[in-house]
Amino acid sequence: MDRFNIALAMDYANPFVRDVAEGVARYGFQRGNWRFYAPHGAPEVALSDLGKWKGDGVIGMLNQDAVANLRKRGIAAVNIFGRFENLPKTSVVVDNHEIGCMAADYFIRKGLRRFAITGRKIFGDATLKYEAFISTLAAQGFGCLELKSRQSIKNIGNQLEQLEGSGPVGILATEDPVGRVVIDACIDAGLRVPEEVSVLGVNNGAFACEMLHPQMSSIELGASRVGWQAAQMLEQLMQGEVELNEPIRISPDRIVERHSTDMTAVADKAVADALRFIRENAHRPVLVDDVARAVHVGRRTLENRFRSLLQSSVHDAIRRERIQRACRLLKETDMLVEDLSIACGYATRERFNQAFKRETDATPSAYRRKFRFVE
Repeated sequence: MDRFNIALAMDYANPFVRDVAEGVARYGFQRGNWRFYAPHGAPEVALSDLGKWKGDGVIGMLNQDAVANLRKRGIAAVNIFGRFENLPKTSVVVDNHEIGCMAADYFIRKGLRRFAITGRKIFGDATLKYEAFISTLAAQGFGCLELKSRQSIKNIGNQLEQLEGSGPVGILATEDPVGRVVIDACIDAGLRVPEEVSVLGVNNGAFACEMLHPQMSSIELGASRVGWQAAQMLEQLMQGEVELNEPIRISPDRIVERHSTDMTAVADKAVADALRFIRENAHRPVLVDDVARAVHVGRRTLENRFRSLLQSSVHDAIRRERIQRACRLLKETDMLVEDLSIACGYATRERFNQAFKRETDATPSAYRRKFRFVE
């Protein structure tokens, strides 16, 4: 078996990059014939360290020029950094557009109707999450306030007064550290989190999200899957098996909910209680009548309130909550789909498959494969 000499041109100070490296390491261990270049004792190098290096492949934060220069020397190269203005074709990056859509959908399901966003917008492929958040909200008829500077965040109380209507505000911070700044600014302004302002970050770094009060919800990006996929691409390139036309984008994992969004932000108590009941009973085959009885409201009245506030039916809310539970179980467990369907309140696998496909546009098995390490 041929041995491949691999270099990781990454900045390990970045928590996302460290998780990417974990996925690369896992792939390399499975293959058994990868040797990682570590001239300084750790498998982390700068591009300047590779000037005379005669290896086989590089994974790292590589722009188009870096990839082209390595290829001229006969070295395969894969980029994992999404913030370059133009991504190399041999890139594996997080799907930033999907991040923005996920965040918007999450806030809307929470019952929020006022929104803001902050973070860096003009920064390569990362602008997609910013634009996708705003466009997804617009498609549902909602506007979005842009907090474009640190000063505007510090003045958040006055800034949020620009929003029409009343009720809590959902704010997407496109990076976790920015989310921390938002939460601190809310506290300084006397705004309650999450009751008045619901804050969601991106990257789910433990240091950024958990070492503050209230702790911050964040989108887990699935960086280790980026690393695994990048390693798989690199091996194919080294063996001359692929010719790529565009980057591969990896779906984010999930939203890790902490205190900063842990609420059902609707003014109608019956609807809030109903949503909470649905969430807490997503593992059971509850019906619309069960929900209405639990919150002591007539079924027709509850349906009318749902459609008025959430633009959806009670049954839609039940299905979405069940499918969200199913998505998490598919990603995080090895449960058979038959058992998983029962654990999500479905009597048969067939009915589960139909509901899952309608909600996600994928079969349960295809969805699971997207989030698993596969050869």
